[in-house]
Amino acid sequence: MAADTPEPSWGKVLATTISLWVSRRLRRIGIGRRTAGPSYGGPTAGSRGLSTRRWRVVALVLAAAVLALVGLQVSGALNNGGTSARPAAQASGSGTSSLSAAAAARDQAAAWVAQQVSSADIVACDPAVCSELEAHGLPAGRLLPLQPGASPFGADVIVASPSVRSEFGSQLTGEYAPALIASFGSGAARVDIRAIASLGGAAYRAAEPADLAARKAAGAQLRHNPRFHATAQAGSQMTAGQVDSRLLVTLASLVSQRSVSVASFGDTGPGAPVLYRQVTLDSPGGEVADLTADLDQVHTQRNPYLPVSAIIAHLGAEAQLRIEFGAPNLPGLLSGGNSS
Repeated sequence: MAADTPEPSWGKVLATTISLWVSRRLRRIGIGRRTAGPSYGGPTAGSRGLSTRRWRVVALVLAAAVLALVGLQVSGALNNGGTSARPAAQASGSGTSSLSAAAAARDQAAAWVAQQVSSADIVACDPAVCSELEAHGLPAGRLLPLQPGASPFGADVIVASPSVRSEFGSQLTGEYAPALIASFGSGAARVDIRAIASLGGAAYRAAEPADLAARKAAGAQLRHNPRFHATAQAGSQMTAGQVDSRLLVTLASLVSQRSVSVASFGDTGPGAPVLYRQVTLDSPGGEVADLTADLDQVHTQRNPYLPVSAIIAHLGAEAQLRIEFGAPNLPGLLSGGNSS
């Protein structure tokens, strides 16, 4: 079987159509045909007028054809079968999609930092992210705009946008900010929130196992206290070392004064290792006065044990105390070191 002949492009079909249309018009007005009958010398006045009109028509026809062909050429219909504009359009759409994904990740990261990062912490960021953070309410005094070649030491948290990851390379996670506390977006548009290790990545990694072990031990000790009560899920999270050190210290302080009942833990960073920074307490005896006493005690604490938020929420006839600390966790509070 003979190979299929490829179909002519739309541009070539139009060009052929225009060519045939022009030739037909020329034949109709007599151009290119010999007139039957003898010739009696030079043209008459009538024939000269007819000839002039014919050439005017020819000029108009040719002009129309040229304009049509130029239009096709400009639109790309004569190039590559009229499809040359498609890859460009697709590339443009892909570029727009990438820009939208990057902008969405920046906005989500900025909103999270504004709501979750401790209010006293300095945030290192590239110019685009710094602008987003200001738009979400962070004062300029809390921002450390990153300069080419400068280290992020001096900040507590770094917003690792694609440009920041490109600038620092492996040093970002190896030396400056090994702890991931939240992540937004994916692929090239991803934006990570990381805690700066002021003593360096090596010191942070060396102290991390001891810090985890200390959180697990503190959680297990609390669960064995007769004044302490927790749901099965909350108890498992404590003994797995998934609860922020500041929360564990706060719970130990409260249970030293009265009975404590943990309903749940919450507020861990999306896309990052689980580490809960919020606790919701029920009143063991159903008395709001007990929660009020706990709230007053929490408000007397000083940094780093003063939470960013502590409120009593009323759910119908029941009341709960919600205590929350800002990101990031502070390593070494329980293990006796400070590797941050």
